[in-house]
Amino acid sequence: MTAFFSGTVAREPALLLLAVAIVCALTDLKRGRIYNAVTYPAVLAGFALQFCLYGTTGALSSLGGFAVGFVPAFILFTVGGMGGGDVKLLGAVGAIAGAVAAAETLILAFLFGGLFALFKLAWRGRLLRTLGRPLRVVAGWVVPGVTLAEPWDAPSLTVPFGAAIALGALATLWDLHTGSLLGLL
Repeated sequence: MTAFFSGTVAREPALLLLAVAIVCALTDLKRGRIYNAVTYPAVLAGFALQFCLYGTTGALSSLGGFAVGFVPAFILFTVGGMGGGDVKLLGAVGAIAGAVAAAETLILAFLFGGLFALFKLAWRGRLLRTLGRPLRVVAGWVVPGVTLAEPWDAPSLTVPFGAAIALGALATLWDLHTGSLLGLL
């Protein structure tokens, strides 16, 4: 069985990635922040580790991985769709594990982040109102028994995206090691 994307991550980068992802997920869940004191050294350690393991090829792979993780997230950051710590964490994922792992982690992090958002909306009793709003606007349809607040009436919803990135990184490592994620599709 092959992985979702073809690629591998060696043991040392995988262990570093696990440690960084877990620390960032915990700080994001507890304090709502991903700290530069974790992400900057993780990026540098990723470059150094890839260079030590694979020489110039590893350094270039690390640089490409950093770009794949950082650039799309930075674009979202500039329009207010993501926090700066999340951007740096995705860059660190790429620097540590390479472009393939960064791309898969990015995709899976958005999947997990969306699931977190749906769960949080349901937990706060806002899921039907939120999902019903586009239906009402597009088709003029109203969900019986549910009042639909206007977007400016609802408080903003934040999602601990560092935890979604960590889950995405864990799932990516699992997939690249076992190829099991492709079997789920």
